Amino acid sequence: MFILKRQDVEIVNVQNPQNKDQQIPILQYQGQTFRLLNMFGDNRDEALALWRDLTDNKGKACVLLEEPQRFSVWGRVKLDQISTTKNVSSSAGTHLVQGCLLILQAVYLDIEDLLGARQSVSFKQDLLKFMQQGKFAQVENLQAVEAVLSINPLNSVQIPNWDESKLQMLLTEVHRLAYSYFGNASFVDSAIEALSELPEAASVNAWLQKIPKGKLWR
Repeated sequence: MFILKRQDVEIVNVQNPQNKDQQIPILQYQGQTFRLLNMFGDNRDEALALWRDLTDNKGKACVLLEEPQRFSVWGRVKLDQISTTKNVSSSAGTHLVQGCLLILQAVYLDIEDLLGARQSVSFKQDLLKFMQQGKFAQVENLQAVEAVLSINPLNSVQIPNWDESKLQMLLTEVHRLAYSYFGNASFVDSAIEALSELPEAASVNAWLQKIPKGKLWR
């Protein structure tokens, strides 16, 4: 039905009616809603084959979404068939979560590479304590922190469901922790450089310029 780019659509999360702790990604395009059917990484041919089979042979209304190094197929649904509760942020909010994850992961890698394994373990424990106190969704234990530090931030299906206030808290705390580990702000440049992986890096940088603690990362 459609082959679309990321900037053409909006992706939001809705609550799974069978599991209230789970979020389901929904793609929205021109008033229509689509649910994720399959993710193909950078294998465009497989994604295109499924999309053509569903649209041409089975008469399904589907979207093939093209993103950097990732292709996915989405099938049309009625939003009220899934949930009436819309929980997450618009695509702009999604980009902010992705940007903050890139910054967090860059800081963690610097600690691991420059300060060693013992300090990286300590950083994860400090991060867990902060996230538990701040009631960050999807971070209940150390394994969940490790998952956050290892997921692909560019995959909007995997990223956590955190609102803007949580993101500001996270950036403030990550800067504080990193400064305490390094003794200076040398980690900032590599963290901001990591944003270049994100197509919407400009909007994340613009957001950093607006928020009170954003100057820590400039």
